[in-house]
Amino acid sequence: MSVNLRTFVIANPRAGAGTVKEEWTLIERLLRTKIPELDYAFTEGPAHATLLAREALRAGWEMVVSVGGDGTLNEVVNGFFEKPDANASYELDADGWIARKNAEPRPIHDKAVLGHVPLGTGGDFRRTIGLMGGLSETIEHLSGRHTRPIDVGQLAYLDHKDNLATRYFINIASAGFAGQVDHFTNGSWKGLGGTASFMAASVRTYAMWKNVDLEVRLDETEEIRDKMMNLVVANGEYFGGGMWVAPGAEIDDGEFQVVVMGDISKLESFEAIAGIYRGRHLSMRKVYRRRARQVAARAVDTKQPVLLDLDGEQPGRLPAMWNIHAGAIQLKI
Repeated sequence: MSVNLRTFVIANPRAGAGTVKEEWTLIERLLRTKIPELDYAFTEGPAHATLLAREALRAGWEMVVSVGGDGTLNEVVNGFFEKPDANASYELDADGWIARKNAEPRPIHDKAVLGHVPLGTGGDFRRTIGLMGGLSETIEHLSGRHTRPIDVGQLAYLDHKDNLATRYFINIASAGFAGQVDHFTNGSWKGLGGTASFMAASVRTYAMWKNVDLEVRLDETEEIRDKMMNLVVANGEYFGGGMWVAPGAEIDDGEFQVVVMGDISKLESFEAIAGIYRGRHLSMRKVYRRRARQVAARAVDTKQPVLLDLDGEQPGRLPAMWNIHAGAIQLKI
């Protein structure tokens, strides 16, 4: 029996400002050195990685590897499950909250393994799981059969057409400032790298930002109403190209770490953005943390759109609900 898992690789040629396409000959050679039984495909546009992952798992591949950034990884994660029916899983009630009906994920292959070769702009999930070496070292971890069960988050929200939608994630999904940063980041050139691109978008957002009045429910046991700069629901620790927003968040404990960045002033927000790369924002009086398995949020002013961040993408707006699915994916380690 083969020591390694039969592996299908999904590569985003545009990831890392084109790095994956430019370096593919080397990447493929290193992959085949470690995993003899391997095939691959390139993504051709938004959501293509999800379709490729589903097809690979239905065809019997044991491991699906994402080569690219956090956005590509998110799409591959969604491909591990049958596409959820948002209207069967959630509902928007008369008070403007999203409520859960039946949101249990349906895995396509319950023993399938997720692998990751991080070559994107931000590279936040790699920081949480410790894949901070070079390309050869990063690919090395894909050999063998050792895996680790990790949690998968699910976010229900209103998409850009105001339809109820839902997606899975394994890193972070937030509402407020980060969603606006995504909006600017994804519409600009990323050739300067992750940190510089996200910082430039943060400065642009900072110039026009006004804190939003949100209502938040945690596990239906606690309610928070506050003006907020950002509401962060974290499975992993980092977002925004290296911002250490949720120190101590664990991807296998069955809970989210919820970080509320409250009614921070313009001056304080500059301090928060500057300090967040070292986790220093948590010492600020208007920043506080909770833990929860389920989070619901809505804007008090329904005419003011509050944008979402989902693993570096901007899929829609509040109201939203976050659920955690404990140990739903096996991660290659």
